[in-house]
Amino acid sequence: MQENMTLRTMTEHGNRNCYSHLPEAVILHILLRLPTKSITRFKRISKNWAALIGSSYFIKKHFNHEDNKAKLLVYHYRPDLQQCIFTLYQDPTYSRYEMPDHLQFHNIVSVIGPVNSIFCVVDEHVGGMSLWNPTIREFRPIPAAGPDCLNKYCAYMNVYGLGFDPSSDDYKVVWIRKFMDPTASTSSLISLYSLRADSWRHFRDTDFGIVVQNMSESKCNTYVNGVYYWLADDVRFRYYILGFDMRTEAFVEMDVPACITSLYVNLSLYSGDIAILSLDVQDEGKSIDLWVRKGEGYWVKQMAIGPFSFWDFSWPFGLWENGELVMETSSSDLVLLNPNTHQLWNLHIQSEYGHTRMYSYKESLVSIRRRSQCSGL
Repeated sequence: MQENMTLRTMTEHGNRNCYSHLPEAVILHILLRLPTKSITRFKRISKNWAALIGSSYFIKKHFNHEDNKAKLLVYHYRPDLQQCIFTLYQDPTYSRYEMPDHLQFHNIVSVIGPVNSIFCVVDEHVGGMSLWNPTIREFRPIPAAGPDCLNKYCAYMNVYGLGFDPSSDDYKVVWIRKFMDPTASTSSLISLYSLRADSWRHFRDTDFGIVVQNMSESKCNTYVNGVYYWLADDVRFRYYILGFDMRTEAFVEMDVPACITSLYVNLSLYSGDIAILSLDVQDEGKSIDLWVRKGEGYWVKQMAIGPFSFWDFSWPFGLWENGELVMETSSSDLVLLNPNTHQLWNLHIQSEYGHTRMYSYKESLVSIRRRSQCSGL
C-alpha cells in the first residue's frame, strides 16, 4: 500500500524527477504489485514507463504475479433487473461481492473464456460476437461469421470455444453449429475466427474426420493447455469429450469413464487437467464424484462424496481454485462446498434460465485493440 501511495503522490503532484534516481529493477518491482487501474495511469509519466508497461515481458509478469489473485466471477440472471449481470467476489469467505459497472452490458446471452482474462461475448439476438478485456475496458467486435446462404436454415445447436495459439501468437474462436434445412436433414458447420487475420474460415465436420452429434457448453471454463473441451454424446447417448487444439486446428476425442451414466454431469478443470463432475441420484441418497484425466491419458477418481441426504443439490456447476465445488440446489441457489470440511457458502445467486456461468477472473493488461498487439501469456 505504501508503494502504491508513493507512486500515486508523485504522479498527482507532477514530481516526475523524484523517481529518476530509482533503479529500473525497483520500479519494476513496485509496478508489478499494483492493480491495473494504477498501472495504466503511470503510463503517462514517461515514454520509458509506457514502453515498459506495454511490453510483453511486463504484461506476462504482472498477470502471473502472486499479488494478482484470481477472483470468482459469476454471470447470472437478476429477476429484479430482468437482465443478466456479473457478480465479482472479493474475499475468500465470499461474503464481499460487488457488481462493477465496467462488467455490465445488455443483451449478452453467452460468455466464453476467459483466456488470459480475454472473454468472447455472444449476442444471439443480433448474431454478433466480440472479444472483451474488462480489466482495461477494451471491446473488439468480431466480423459477422456468415455464410449468408445459411440464413434460411435453423441452427438448433450453437456451441463456442475460445483459445490461444502460441505458435502464431493468435487468439481464436471456434463456433460449431448444427442446422436443420428445409428437407429435414441436418448439417454441421464449424467456423474458426482468427484475431490476427480478423476473419473467419468455414468447414464441415467431415473436413476434420468427425461427426458432430449433441454437444453442450460447460458452466465454467474448459480451456487448458491450448485445447478447448466440450461434453458430447453419441447416437447411443454415451458421453465422450470433444476438444479443439488451437495450434494444430484439429479435433481430439476422449472417452470418459464407463461408470459415468448420470444425467447431471459437467466438465471442469482441476489443477490444470480436464475433469468431470458428476452428481448421482440413488435410492440411498445423492453422491458426487470427481474424475480427473491425467496427462498420460488415464482417468483418476479424485474425489467421492456421499451418498448423502442432507444436501439438496440438483446440478454440479464446477470447481473453484482450491478444489471447492460450486453446486446448484433444487431451489436454484448457488452454493460453494468445501469437500474436506463440508462447509457451505451461500453465493447469494440464483441460477435461472440457463444463463448462469462461473469464471476465474484475474486482472490483465493484454490488449486486443490492434492485431499487432495481441499476445499470450
